[in-house]
Amino acid sequence: MSTGFGIVGCGMIAHFHAKAIQAIPGAKVVGCFNQNFAKAESFANEYGCTPYDSLDAMLANPDISIVTICTPSGAHLDPAVAAAKAGKHVLVEKPLEITLERCDSIIAACKEAGT
Repeated sequence: MSTGFGIVGCGMIAHFHAKAIQAIPGAKVVGCFNQNFAKAESFANEYGCTPYDSLDAMLANPDISIVTICTPSGAHLDPAVAAAKAGKHVLVEKPLEITLERCDSIIAACKEAGT
């Protein structure tokens, strides 16, 4: 059995996350989402995962239990909260967010979801 990861944001830092995930025994990159679908398709081809054209569609995949947020700083809140509400564990590229209030919102969403 493997632990499935979904990656949000398919820019440069996402490649580091994907390679790190692939190096973990029992972990697998299952899906990726990017607002530019062509970028998600290219990323998916490189890492052998499914590209998604919507965040909600990726979050609906039951094979994904952990979502790693690789969007630019200041764009972590919405996908992190959505992932938590979908019952996924959430990893966020640093910084967590750009204000304490936005950080608190992510933490609260994860606590509320029990993730």
